Amino acid sequence: MRTHIFYQLDVFTDTPFTGNPLAVFPDAADIPADKMQRIANEMNLSETVFVLPSNKALRRLRIFTPKQELPLAGHPVVGTWNMLARLGVTPQIENGTIEIEQELNLGVLPVEIEFRNGDPFKVTMTQGKWQALAQVTDQTGIARLATGLGLDISDIDLDRNLPIEVVSTGIRSIAVPICTLEALGRINVNTSALAEAYVPHGAVGCYAFTFETKEPGSFVHARFFAPNDGIVEDPATGSAAGALSGYLSHHGVLTDNSFVIEQGDLMGRPSRIFAEVVGGPGNVERVKIGGSSAVVAKGEIYLNE
Repeated sequence: MRTHIFYQLDVFTDTPFTGNPLAVFPDAADIPADKMQRIANEMNLSETVFVLPSNKALRRLRIFTPKQELPLAGHPVVGTWNMLARLGVTPQIENGTIEIEQELNLGVLPVEIEFRNGDPFKVTMTQGKWQALAQVTDQTGIARLATGLGLDISDIDLDRNLPIEVVSTGIRSIAVPICTLEALGRINVNTSALAEAYVPHGAVGCYAFTFETKEPGSFVHARFFAPNDGIVEDPATGSAAGALSGYLSHHGVLTDNSFVIEQGDLMGRPSRIFAEVVGGPGNVERVKIGGSSAVVAKGEIYLNE
């Protein structure tokens, strides 16, 4: 019987027991590939990361939900590199920012790690190419999304000329503008109906957002639902936040190319996602997503040969 150490972090927060939980196996070279999915299912978090050697980058990250492997994800990257920096895998500095490269199933992408007083403070990932893939414009499709979210069609904000749109920086999600924070808080997901609304588009979930926020320094408040992956609601979703950031830039509603996305408050796990978009309307060149992480647990898992 072999044992493998894992750490659990809360990501997109600096306060334990808020943000989005993540399990990280920092030395997973001896874990058989066919066991990774089963371990992720056992951990039962939105994502579990297995860190492997790489001949293309500093490390390779394999990212699993309880049901499938992902090509890219935000909070797993942010949390894993915070942990790896703490373990001395990255170059170490007292204050300032280093840049390393990571290998994901999507490809090799850069990561920036900001240190303060010798500890990793903020990890920022560059995501894949932003894409707008399809818009949901028919009344049947809009009604299906509203039903899946447990809302009335009038709760969906169609007055700003912002579409319901399938967007991606490596993983597809559907961006759905909601009129008010009160309406966002009323969402009561019909899991089967919502899955039927987003799965045909190749999306992994629905990212509902509003321009009403909890804090004056934030730009939008969002909630993410992925019931087809067993994730009724996610406290912080970096991949969807990146796709939404490109969407907001593409449609010309950003007042600043650096901004904050709130998530998780309405499920008792406040998260703050820092976004940066290079480019502008019709020309989104690059999207970055970053945040802090808090280490909350360490354990071992046992594998039979």
